[in-house]
Amino acid sequence: MVSNKKFSSSRLDYFKNKFFTNKTKDEISFYIEKIGEESDQINMSQGVSIPSESMYKNLFAEFGDNICDNQAKEIYDNLEILFLKYPPIPMYDLEELKNILNTLRSMGVSTNISSNTAYIKGETLIKVFQQFDYIDNFDFYIFSDQINSSKPSNIFFKNLESKCKNIGVSKNNIIHIGDSLEADIEGANAYGIKSKLIDPINKDLILFLRNYRN
Repeated sequence: MVSNKKFSSSRLDYFKNKFFTNKTKDEISFYIEKIGEESDQINMSQGVSIPSESMYKNLFAEFGDNICDNQAKEIYDNLEILFLKYPPIPMYDLEELKNILNTLRSMGVSTNISSNTAYIKGETLIKVFQQFDYIDNFDFYIFSDQINSSKPSNIFFKNLESKCKNIGVSKNNIIHIGDSLEADIEGANAYGIKSKLIDPINKDLILFLRNYRN
């Protein structure tokens, strides 16, 4: 899925109108992206997961303001409403993907979502899967904010191995699919898990799953 431009625009309006009336939207957007990139680098290099609220607190700090934990939580809750109103845009035909996943699961193949998070928490992404009626297409979900560990760290992939073991899938039978060479491929391989690099633009995921099904 890719970010919904309507959400990005609404988030800028929210901050501009409610908090940063004397700042331009370009300024606000610049720091949102800056903090997102810096947080991602820290998460991946240190194997941690900076909380979403901390990222928004950092945004205010860039403008010389400080907010408390309760204020940061309120901001997140308000933005979650906007995020669910304008959810990410699927990159694939959801019905086709669901049919492929259902076929794989009928063959005894386990499927899961294992993802790093940033501004958006795992619990919010779960709500998106519920909106798309996709919640039951996966055996489990792992989000970095919920385990305080981000790919490519061994801790993240240890969690994946443990979750798979709980449903009878051994480490040797895991294939971690992702579009980030560093986080998904190098991280999985370093832990001894097989991986597959995909290019979402070329719909590699659909092609890979089709071939795996057949």
